[in-house]
Amino acid sequence: MALVRTRQTGRSMVLTLADPGRQNALSAEMVADVGLALDAAPHNLAALVVEGDGGVFSAGADLKSLSAALAKPPTPGETDPLQTLNAAGGRFFARFAALPFVTIAVVDGAAVGGGMGLAAAADVVVATSKARFALTETSLGLPPAQIALYLVARLGERVARRLALTGARLDGREAAAIGLADFFCESETEREARVEALIEAIERCAPGANAETKRLFRACRAEPPEVYIETAAQSFAAALRGPEGREGLAAFVGKRAPFWARGAK
Repeated sequence: MALVRTRQTGRSMVLTLADPGRQNALSAEMVADVGLALDAAPHNLAALVVEGDGGVFSAGADLKSLSAALAKPPTPGETDPLQTLNAAGGRFFARFAALPFVTIAVVDGAAVGGGMGLAAAADVVVATSKARFALTETSLGLPPAQIALYLVARLGERVARRLALTGARLDGREAAAIGLADFFCESETEREARVEALIEAIERCAPGANAETKRLFRACRAEPPEVYIETAAQSFAAALRGPEGREGLAAFVGKRAPFWARGAK
């Protein structure tokens, strides 16, 4: 049985983590099903909304799988299976963060450990009055190894350090106050309106330009300024000479919507 559900409306898609019996844990099976859903996503997708079923966003790591791997110590010369499991999780988060379309995490329940990391790796986070974020790894004797990158990128090291070293627990309003969530919504109606407004705004942007913007934001953190200047200049020139740049300028001059915009004729 698939552990995710998807539905598409126009150029946006909703992906629901649907394993409520395990609180939508990021098990190997869940990660594989999410991967298949991403493989099948349309090439011109503008936005992906990720939500959780059963009143939970995601409980994070599948602790039963970790316990099973812990019970099998590596033989001499073998890579520790725990290391292999953790690295697979890291690749999952890296793929999610690098998706070319805009990702929106809607947290309407518990987002624990890796679930909180998945939300942090999204481009936009919407939290509700039911949201509960918990960075519990250190209280279990573990570091938040693979999600540290995304917590620091979203919150800055100072705040991420405080949350990790205290095993912090936050509600949706507190998450919005520190920037873990971009928006806090009191009601379901407000949440739905906020997500729809975000999708409308995203669909006014060219998909290729958004994908390149996400790539440049990653590059500007990794490259020295003198290298990034040329990276950005090459990107800008290629975009302006490309079909989206030409169409964007033509649409502006012609006082019309570009072809990628919702409702464009």
